[in-house]
Amino acid sequence: MSLALKTRHLQVFLAVARAGSMQRAAREAHLTQPAISKLIGELEETLGAPLFERSRRGVVPTECGQALIGRAQLVLNDLESAREEIASIARGAIGRVRVGVLPVAEARLLATTLLALRKSAPRLAVQIEDGTRDVMLSALRRGEIDCVIGRLDAGAAEPDLHIEKLIQLPIAVVVSPSHPLARKRRLSWSDLLPYSWVLPQRGAPIRAVIDREFTDLGLPPPVPAIESTSFRLIQSVVSETDMIGVITYEASLGYARTGELAVLPLKLSGPLPHIGVITRVPVASKALGTFLATLRRECKTALRSPGTAS
Repeated sequence: MSLALKTRHLQVFLAVARAGSMQRAAREAHLTQPAISKLIGELEETLGAPLFERSRRGVVPTECGQALIGRAQLVLNDLESAREEIASIARGAIGRVRVGVLPVAEARLLATTLLALRKSAPRLAVQIEDGTRDVMLSALRRGEIDCVIGRLDAGAAEPDLHIEKLIQLPIAVVVSPSHPLARKRRLSWSDLLPYSWVLPQRGAPIRAVIDREFTDLGLPPPVPAIESTSFRLIQSVVSETDMIGVITYEASLGYARTGELAVLPLKLSGPLPHIGVITRVPVASKALGTFLATLRRECKTALRSPGTAS
């Protein structure tokens, strides 16, 4: 017999999966244990499969239960997102979009997009969260954010997500203005070998570009003394030492203007990583569609700027 599935069924299911016990889940959900058992039984009957294996020590999700955990959380997060978006519209906004930003995303591109939205869609509420790729993609899959913006890993494939390449933006190799290399007008990559580096973690798009530049020249890639994607940390360390760092070209111009960093006259021969946007399929809301359309327009504008790769 098929029963109507309610959000309460999914909430209780997740509570039991987290707690590993009907009794503990009952306390968490403020229900009696028989009520918890009844809801789980109804859910299992609706889905036609056992969701937990029961023993004296508690319960553990079956293979079917494991498959349901992620989807149940996604359904609940999507419902909560819909509720918040409707509440936002009721308050006079045109919706809400939650944007995840990777550490090496292009700050200027995001800023110009937000400023453009203030003019074209002033009642669109935008929430920005930042974090690592793994954290942001997990949040996207759970429905906690609507999209992720950042530099895309070369060859990265996410079958359950939609990846859209937007633009290639250059990167710069930077040192302290007092660094010996800053005084040289002509440089080769081999001149950088004696010095320590601050680089993103292995596997990060910018790190892969730098490693490939050295290996293509038959040189050993630099082994970083510090691994970080924080531009502020890179600036602080590089400006006070003889270490070498890599940041976006746009960020390097600001630091060069203030005399905090010097940009080395080196050109990367290989392709640059793309700035892109990652979404779940399909794009779920009008608010997200509005945000993405504005982001694409700003990318086209950036392509016409000097120093931008096509």
